[in-house]
Amino acid sequence: MIARLRLPRSSPRVRRSARAYCEADNWSFDSRYTQGKCPICGWQPEGAPNAPGWLALVNRVDWQIVGLFLLVDVLFLLGLVVANAAGLLPVGHPPLGGPSTLGGVASGVRGP
Repeated sequence: MIARLRLPRSSPRVRRSARAYCEADNWSFDSRYTQGKCPICGWQPEGAPNAPGWLALVNRVDWQIVGLFLLVDVLFLLGLVVANAAGLLPVGHPPLGGPSTLGGVASGVRGP
């Protein structure tokens, strides 16, 4: 679906004006921001878009699931940070961001 959205179009896209004029109210309006209807009387022009292009794309995404996955990721990362700070990670596992050897940064005293 994403690949289909990003394919180049064969002809340049001509932007059609979304403005409409309601003769009953003498009112000009942009149907993309009024759900495709006249905000005063409710008249709906034929073929008028009912949402901006970006809003139609954003409405396809289930943002509650995206937020749930993001929350789970953040909580898991927070749990790892707390477990590391409390020393609950397995023995022999270096602390996050710490040296890779158990002896410390320096290799110790060397022989004569």
